[in-house]
Amino acid sequence: MNLNQLKHFYVVCLSGSLSEASKYLYISQPSLSSSIKALEKEFGVSLFTRRYKGMELTTEGKRLLEMCKDILSRAEQLENIMKDLGNERTKLRLGVPPMIGSLILPYIYRDFCSLHPDITLEIVEDGRNNLLDKLSENYLDMIFLLHNNSLDEKFSLTKVSSLEIVCCASKDNEISKHKSVTPGLLKNTPLVLFENSFFQTEKIKKWFACEKINPNIILQTNQLSTTLTMISNNVAAGFTFKELARTNEAFVAIPAENPMRADVSLVWKKDSYYFGCMEKFRKYVDNKNPFGAYQD
Repeated sequence: MNLNQLKHFYVVCLSGSLSEASKYLYISQPSLSSSIKALEKEFGVSLFTRRYKGMELTTEGKRLLEMCKDILSRAEQLENIMKDLGNERTKLRLGVPPMIGSLILPYIYRDFCSLHPDITLEIVEDGRNNLLDKLSENYLDMIFLLHNNSLDEKFSLTKVSSLEIVCCASKDNEISKHKSVTPGLLKNTPLVLFENSFFQTEKIKKWFACEKINPNIILQTNQLSTTLTMISNNVAAGFTFKELARTNEAFVAIPAENPMRADVSLVWKKDSYYFGCMEKFRKYVDNKNPFGAYQD
């Protein structure tokens, strides 16, 4: 058994077929099939049940997949650490919630990348819970995180901003005539929200729950563009940050009667290796906050 064979097995699991996995790995399908068969022969088990429309993991295959993810993650971490020690690690894996990304990524690419042209940014946009999971499993180096409470002790953080969550509606929407909104005012209004893994969605649903109101949610999505299009075309009202709403003239931003705010912090794992590119990025955030353009 070697790491390449485990990687081949892992990619086949993710893609569900040898043909798709071979394209991703840039190797021939027969070579990939031989690699999987060699693993099965060495272990004396069948890892997949071959079916007409793909491949299904056996019980033994599922067990190997569980262990394989950890082994490959640790191997990548080891490779990254050694490259960093040799000054060859030039990739920063950064997680960003979509609405945060739309606010700060232009500044990060303009300013940080100009300061450090040798560092490549690998950006992952996702919800709070998914980003925390990927950080915990060492698939990301650092994340920007929305929160109002303290985090698990295994994380280190530096607070970078505090943003206000506002209701947004088309200028043709009756809601836009109000100076502030309450759950009661919005109880019959069609709403578009992000998926449940997003911090602001959790906060908004709790806001309604406190008033014992079930909001009229017609769509939940992980796409910011979909949310903004639904709002702009008066299909639904939604929620964004006031700082983001300022940049869009197609709709009106209405604050909550009791303003909703969220802290934004740069977060990383305490027990993980602290790469040189991570220190450079933290110093950039401390010295030239990408949220600075939105501070009142």
